[in-house]
Amino acid sequence: MPQDNNETLDGVMDNYKAIRECLTGLCDILNINFNENDIFRQAGMDNLKALHTNVLTILKKTHTPREVRIRLREIEFDEKEAEQVFPL
Repeated sequence: MPQDNNETLDGVMDNYKAIRECLTGLCDILNINFNENDIFRQAGMDNLKALHTNVLTILKKTHTPREVRIRLREIEFDEKEAEQVFPL
């Protein structure tokens, strides 16, 4: 039985959250291991930003931009709320 669009988007957004957490973790590793002016840190950060942009582009091509924007706002709200409860 095919899933409806909301169920499919829920699954995609769960995967996006996992990818975003991985990208954040990699950014943290680069920040810890390299100083701010290091060329390898800069190259790594540029590549992670490009990867994030490409993931968002894929999301927007598979679902309406409005659906993606709404879900991304929900994710950002959840992250901000979690930071208040579990500060780093």
